[in-house]
Amino acid sequence: MQSRGTRPQRMPGQPDFERMQKMSPEEKMQYFQQLAEEQRKAAEEQEAIAMQQSLGANDEQWKVIEPKLKKVKHYREQAFIGTGSPFQSNFSSFNTGPGGAQGFSGGFGGGFQFQAGGSMQGGTMVPNSTGVQSFDGPVSDGEIICEEIQTLLMDPQTTPEQVSQKLDALRIAREKARRQWVAAQQQLREVLDFRQQARLVLMGLLD
Repeated sequence: MQSRGTRPQRMPGQPDFERMQKMSPEEKMQYFQQLAEEQRKAAEEQEAIAMQQSLGANDEQWKVIEPKLKKVKHYREQAFIGTGSPFQSNFSSFNTGPGGAQGFSGGFGGGFQFQAGGSMQGGTMVPNSTGVQSFDGPVSDGEIICEEIQTLLMDPQTTPEQVSQKLDALRIAREKARRQWVAAQQQLREVLDFRQQARLVLMGLLD
């Protein structure tokens, strides 16, 4: 039984509204970013557990498989950067790729969804154009180009040539990522048995 005066434990990524009441707009922005990071880590941990179980890998095997699988997922995302279902909300998930899905990935539950690829403007969360945020390293070329295209499209003075140049750059970035995805897939296959390979093919992570 919970003792009187003891606050319930907060789930990762779930906001503390009582604490937020005392925050300035700048502090709220930092707090939302912290919540997004907590949510991301919790979702990744859940996904890793589910993926390991699905592949039937023991802990020693998973130590070898996981980093190679992360590379495959990263390059897969970059190969399809800026794509998604028509009219899909940027607040729907943390993921990119065809239709915005990737294997076991998905938003972490708990009654609160925060899109990390947004920004605070006047105390309101505003999504960015790509709907993604790079947490494991610097922002990719593809992400930067997507932002630049969105900026151009919002400017009434933008010329067709400017947009065409950026679209060509985006196609080049995607093609580079596709080549890296192919190489990463081959490295991953080398540490998988045929059942594990088949499962990842069905998830769309291997060709």
